[in-house]
Amino acid sequence: MARPSSRRPGTPPSRARASSGLSALLLGAWIAATVCGSAAAEAPPRLFGEPVALRGRHLYFTSWKYVRQGSFAWRVQVDPNATEAERQTGAWLKGDGARPAKFETSDMPRGIRLAAQPAQKVPFVDGQIAAQVFDEGKFKAWYVVDPCSEPEPFSTKDKILPGHNGHVAYAESSDGVTWTRPRLGLFEYAGNRDNSLVWRGDLGGSTRGFHGGSVFVDPSSEEERYKMLYLGLITDEEWAAFEAKYPGEADSMARRPDVGGYRCVFAVFGAVSPDGLRWRSLPEPLMIHHADTLNACYYDLDRKLYVAYVRAWQVNERIADAQPASSTSWIGVGRRSIGRAVSKDFRHFGKPEIAVSTGADMAPSHLFYTNGKTTLPGAPDNHVMFPWVWELENDGGSVWLLSSADGWHWSRVPGPPVVRPGAPGEPDGAFVTVSGNLLEHPGDRWCIGYGGNPIPHKYPGRDIGQRKGLFPGVPGVGGLATWPKGRLVALEADGEGELATVAVVPPGDRIRLNAIVPPTGYVKVAVRRFGSGEDIAGRGFEDCDPFAGDGLGLPVMWKGEDSLQCDGKPISLRFKLRQAKLFAVEFH
Repeated sequence: MARPSSRRPGTPPSRARASSGLSALLLGAWIAATVCGSAAAEAPPRLFGEPVALRGRHLYFTSWKYVRQGSFAWRVQVDPNATEAERQTGAWLKGDGARPAKFETSDMPRGIRLAAQPAQKVPFVDGQIAAQVFDEGKFKAWYVVDPCSEPEPFSTKDKILPGHNGHVAYAESSDGVTWTRPRLGLFEYAGNRDNSLVWRGDLGGSTRGFHGGSVFVDPSSEEERYKMLYLGLITDEEWAAFEAKYPGEADSMARRPDVGGYRCVFAVFGAVSPDGLRWRSLPEPLMIHHADTLNACYYDLDRKLYVAYVRAWQVNERIADAQPASSTSWIGVGRRSIGRAVSKDFRHFGKPEIAVSTGADMAPSHLFYTNGKTTLPGAPDNHVMFPWVWELENDGGSVWLLSSADGWHWSRVPGPPVVRPGAPGEPDGAFVTVSGNLLEHPGDRWCIGYGGNPIPHKYPGRDIGQRKGLFPGVPGVGGLATWPKGRLVALEADGEGELATVAVVPPGDRIRLNAIVPPTGYVKVAVRRFGSGEDIAGRGFEDCDPFAGDGLGLPVMWKGEDSLQCDGKPISLRFKLRQAKLFAVEFH
């Protein structure tokens, strides 16, 4: 565990402390780009299908969410003099097998694939940290400060497991590079209140502490607009009260054996705030669960639910025997995984269920250590994860990209890891992790915070000053993993490819493409009116003007005209492409 630091709160942690290992990673967060009002007493039923109303202005291809699966039909061979109705008869519905049938496809995608794009790692400049929220015209961050080493008679820090008593400080920035740490005067620290602390879990006799937390903005609430999820220590009285109120929901794995005389019984707690500065702790645990990692939470605008992604364990149920419930017999066989729990009111979450775990297509020694759940900037209905996959065989690992069309069902985006460790001996040479929210930064960049470590995760040398055996004096590193705006995943065609999108209500009458089109390739676009089966006049493939280049906003035109000619009515876009990469479609 990390040693306490006497660093003054409200000042940025050193590069080593900011990101060397999990104990000092930045807090994760999620913010929706579209703010909706308070939920109605009776929400209308959810409808499925098309046309689709976008929550932003883009079609991003991080999953097959917007790509039509295509359809087919078997057409019975009919007499040349048959009526049109007889010609259109489907073999499956009317055919008797006495006549041959022809296989026909419609909007069938072919020759395309999704490919995750590697990030560029940009280490922090002095004083820089990673933003988790862009709200009210500012980048905002909540980061962890160690307890001070000086005596504080009002604190219970001497009773809290080291590494589980982080204090939370606040900072804000206009550009994501230069940060202000306001002197809030809310909490005493090292003998004064000249600091930016907004949270302490070691006051008033509490031994709850703080570990592995995140802050997010709740678009459904004004009084509790900011919410915090974190792991804390729980008393026997709190455990008993929870079990009495929610029978069978307490996770027995959360009752760990003591370490060095410190209590190790955990629960997930919450706090709420109108402004992200003045916090009110919720009295009851949100769930009793061993979520010892960087936990994330957000408000799902579609489901009208709070969704938490936490550490979970894929482990078999053991037989009843003489081992105590708090034994660690599951440690060697339980695989670290990503769990999901939901709540209607942010006061009680149900038992987490496994959402992502070691798949049959993975090495059996590879585990999901963190989740890195976030959404795409400006598109709160486009869900991605940046999990650190812990590779036990080398006690290290990289960050991969997962995506989901609905925020519920996850798969790995094809391609290599998106954030890799550096070379051995470098500050991030052993493993890297990602946390926080993916945000758009000035300069048309998408960024998310990363941390790297020069030594393997469990190597006994986290204290740089004492490390002698491996890379002595080499600190960890923190920074931003960055991509050009929108270029997290590419829809690629090496040769000839084609696809059609699902029908959408276009939030604009023109489109431009985030794409790379070489001179030897092409992208052609046709516009089809929803339900008509035909392209809009003058908006077919043959009308599309050729273009080439590498741009975040390449305009699409048809014989010199750029209007979709759809009058705001639902459309489907059809694409033909060759040797091209398509990242996104923007309506404007």
